[in-house]
Amino acid sequence: MDTWIWIVIAVVVVAIIVVAVLAWRRKRAERERVAAEQRRQQAAELRDVEREKDIAARERGAEAAAVDADAQRARVEADRLEHEAQVRAEQAERVRDEAETNRREASALDPDSDDFTTDDAEHGRHTRDPGGRPPA
Repeated sequence: MDTWIWIVIAVVVVAIIVVAVLAWRRKRAERERVAAEQRRQQAAELRDVEREKDIAARERGAEAAAVDADAQRARVEADRLEHEAQVRAEQAERVRDEAETNRREASALDPDSDDFTTDDAEHGRHTRDPGGRPPA
């Protein structure tokens, strides 16, 4: 065979090898491009999930702050009611004391009362005997 045939065969073999290498590199580049696109999509999905979780976390934080504010308002209202109850109890005690004072004065002035004594009435004293009976 002539040399030129060997040269043609060599050129054809080299061309086949070059085409095979180029095809292999193209497939490899396509696989890498597809893999990169898949990673981008996964990253985008993870970012979307992260955004949703962040929003949910902020909503829960806002709800917790609202509940805390409600609890604080309830504590303030409870303190106000407790103070009001204390004031009313003190007022009730004063009214009871005044009523008791008035009852004692009325008993000391009333001649039909067991607490009334002639001596007290003559001297304008409104006291009672420790036993609640007129002095003997």
